[in-house]
Amino acid sequence: MNVTAESLSVSEHIKLGLLSEGLAISPSAQDYIDARNANRPMTPADYASTSGIILRIDGSNWVNAPIALYNPNFVDHPGYLLDLGDNGLVVTGEGLEATAEFWLPPDYHGKTNEHGEAYNSYAFTHGDRVRVSPIEGCAMHCHFCDLPYEFKYRTKRIEGIVDSVQVALTDPLQRAGHVLISGGTPHEEDFDYVQQCYQAVITGFAPVPVDIMMVPAPGLLDVEWLASIGVHQLSINLEIYDATLARRIMRRKAELTQAAYLDFIEHATTVLGAGRVRSMLMVGVEPLESTLLGVRAIAERGGVPVLSPFRPDPSTPMAKALPPTSAVLREAYLRAREIAIAVGSDLGPDCLPCSHNTLTFAQDGIGTAFRAYRDPVLV
Repeated sequence: MNVTAESLSVSEHIKLGLLSEGLAISPSAQDYIDARNANRPMTPADYASTSGIILRIDGSNWVNAPIALYNPNFVDHPGYLLDLGDNGLVVTGEGLEATAEFWLPPDYHGKTNEHGEAYNSYAFTHGDRVRVSPIEGCAMHCHFCDLPYEFKYRTKRIEGIVDSVQVALTDPLQRAGHVLISGGTPHEEDFDYVQQCYQAVITGFAPVPVDIMMVPAPGLLDVEWLASIGVHQLSINLEIYDATLARRIMRRKAELTQAAYLDFIEHATTVLGAGRVRSMLMVGVEPLESTLLGVRAIAERGGVPVLSPFRPDPSTPMAKALPPTSAVLREAYLRAREIAIAVGSDLGPDCLPCSHNTLTFAQDGIGTAFRAYRDPVLV
């Protein structure tokens, strides 16, 4: 498929603009959302790249749009407005307009379990997926990530993790359809504990698809074992391809070496099969040419490249940095897609709701995302 800038639809252009500069919300749109969301927070804002509200634009493309409430560091006077039209929400800006639907947060967000623990200390749902983190905080200190700056390192009760997944999968407002077990990164003495968490969730909720997002630290991820217990997919995120820059802003990850990441991706793909191992690169932190080299390296080893726009979190050392412009995001997408296709791959993820914070578009336009593990509730 020959994809050019002229191929982009209105909703695709709007998604790029929202990811870059964020969104203002009119009073009427806010009232519309609050009435349907019972005045609850519109987003958990739990991680730098998920700090915005989730919308579906024009019935197809999903986007996590940053707002001033959680990103005052760069959402100042955005060119896009969420407003209330005759038939529901609309997004307008830069001479464009499209319908919008607001993703309704699940009922369990903001609530506590029988032990008095916040469910959100274990789990968050985004789109159609619940994400659980066995480790709070992180053993690594990457300058773009809020985890080590906002949370003290600790492990969590395995029973609490399992209970939170069950609650998310049966939520009365917004049921999750699949699961992601992600970081922070554990200290080596906690590797066995994290593996126990993997087994408890993967085997305890089969056949619900369970993915793992983690660094390939030696002794932590046993691909053959994970395959034997039924892991669905792995996400082994390079994040920054430029080795010099990586050593400066994510030193501990860089010490694992780029070669180790790529070798792990290649091996995991041979074990799990094509399309089941992806790797994320951030757009806007390093020169675009470096990111594109990373796309090629991932794709050549059988992995699925995922592009995630850099979003500066106010709590991190990179709070004053600016996100990439929509023009940069557009160029990154078009050139990365061309590279990936040339080596027999494509950009991920293929899950539409999970594409909300990535440079991925719906298959009914120029993209490849086509599935949802559950139809999310939108208003």
